[in-house]
Amino acid sequence: MWFTLFERLWMLRGFDHMLMDPYLEGASFGRLRDRVVEYNLAIIDQWTARGVDAVHFSDDWGSQRTTLMNPDDWRRFYRPAYEAMFGGVRSGGAHVWMHLCGNITAILGDLIDAGLNVLNPVQPQAMDVRVLAREYGGKVCFNDGVDVQGTLIHGSPQDVRGEVDNLVDLFGRYDGGYIGGTSHSIMPETPLDNVIALYQAFLQYQ
Repeated sequence: MWFTLFERLWMLRGFDHMLMDPYLEGASFGRLRDRVVEYNLAIIDQWTARGVDAVHFSDDWGSQRTTLMNPDDWRRFYRPAYEAMFGGVRSGGAHVWMHLCGNITAILGDLIDAGLNVLNPVQPQAMDVRVLAREYGGKVCFNDGVDVQGTLIHGSPQDVRGEVDNLVDLFGRYDGGYIGGTSHSIMPETPLDNVIALYQAFLQYQ
């Protein structure tokens, strides 16, 4: 379910408007948000009725440094919506996966409490992977994490292998706690030797 809620709303209203709507147009914002959630819940029912293993959501709530909204305001305006949608998936017997770019550390605990099973991606230049492992290891499965902004472009194959080993050591110690991969799409300027090293490094953990 790409562009699940926040992204769907700003596609409809425009990004600047959607950031201001909860404060300036509270009633209208609430009605539009709830209509989108209502639609999503109907889609979730269709998926779970067909016996899917998981439903994948996406909303990019993070910038490179922090969340796009004050976390307390996010909890007020958006958390109940995710609780409803995640609850629909979990009650239907499926797992909840979600793509959230950027630094979403401030709301990750809320998302886990709401029912998140798998977080995609882990961006090491936006979030501290050691903090994530310490605070949330064993509570959520981390998906991806090898740095496409730095290591894969500028590092050596040895650097890539070392980063893979570090991520597996941090997250893989928890049962079901890590699914290997890159922090986002591999950039065109990435050396081919580094891509090969990436695959080889993960293959050794099969």
